Amino acid sequence: MRKLTKQVMALSLLFGLAIGLVGCGNRKDTVTDSGSTKNTSTKKQVVRIGAVGQGNSLLGAIGVADSKGFLKEELEEVGYEPEIVGFAQAGPAINEAFAAGEIQLAIYGDLPATVAKANGTDTTIFAIYNSEEQMGIFVRNGVKDVKSAADFPGHKVIVARGTIYHQYFKSIIDDASVKEADIEEINTFSDAASLISSKDADVLITSTSIGYYLESLGLGTVIADSTDHPEWTSQFFGVGLSDYLKENPEVAKAVIKAMLRGQEYIQKNPEEAYSIWAGKSDGYTADIYKKVFAYDTSFDYFSPEITENTIEKLNHLNDFLVSEKLIKNSVDMKNFVDNSYYEEAKAEYDAKK
Repeated sequence: MRKLTKQVMALSLLFGLAIGLVGCGNRKDTVTDSGSTKNTSTKKQVVRIGAVGQGNSLLGAIGVADSKGFLKEELEEVGYEPEIVGFAQAGPAINEAFAAGEIQLAIYGDLPATVAKANGTDTTIFAIYNSEEQMGIFVRNGVKDVKSAADFPGHKVIVARGTIYHQYFKSIIDDASVKEADIEEINTFSDAASLISSKDADVLITSTSIGYYLESLGLGTVIADSTDHPEWTSQFFGVGLSDYLKENPEVAKAVIKAMLRGQEYIQKNPEEAYSIWAGKSDGYTADIYKKVFAYDTSFDYFSPEITENTIEKLNHLNDFLVSEKLIKNSVDMKNFVDNSYYEEAKAEYDAKK
């Protein structure tokens, strides 16, 4: 029972790291002066960066950059210092913090970021954090007849509706020509471990990282994933308040330079990167992350550059949110993203090499 309770708690945290559903985040009371376009004071200004999960749970290239000191170095060079603010309830709590002006930047998922934009929060995507967050199908032990989404009818499938997992679920059943009405869905996630362990659910739609974590606990197997369908993957972004980015472009560029340094470090030192990420995730091991990223160790998906493919996937997400009535107002993605910060940062970064 104690082991199961730990599994449930870990899953709740991991779900928060992925997208978050409801609730308030952990917030500090530090007051930040947004400053002018150029910081000429001797005292460094604080830039508050929201992150999903409790504490400093930054992963990907920015997580490595933070752990290796690159993020602090790049920001200090332009007169700022980072304060990472963890939000246990992830996306929705970060959106609330943006709306209240409590943070200036955030590293989080495409779905909650788009919802905030649709609801009127003036934010801008200035960089990519991960352009291919992989999704997967996890099947519990004892279920032998589920090999793909085509086998979902007749089984209990956990799908957290209104999340990136819901979007992946819709993509795979449509591809398999399976009707949603023929599937017994369980709309939850926080108690997924107990439902899988008690055999009250057969399948969990999740990220591959969580799926492989559950495999490590001996609860089942990831039987399919999105590695052959990049259009089914989710995206995570660097997002900022639009006015703050316009007034402080050097901050966005410093974060992007740190991402570039982090990506290069990962490409040269993948084993160390796996260990760094594992140290930021309760219950994870380096081997789990090695398995997650084994499909492509070029780590090109950690490039902070916003591409046409980025916008295409965002438009697909927007259509999903509108069709599921999760947002009322469609978002103009070309006005939501701004790749100019990357272009300038990359030019300056290359010039210093």
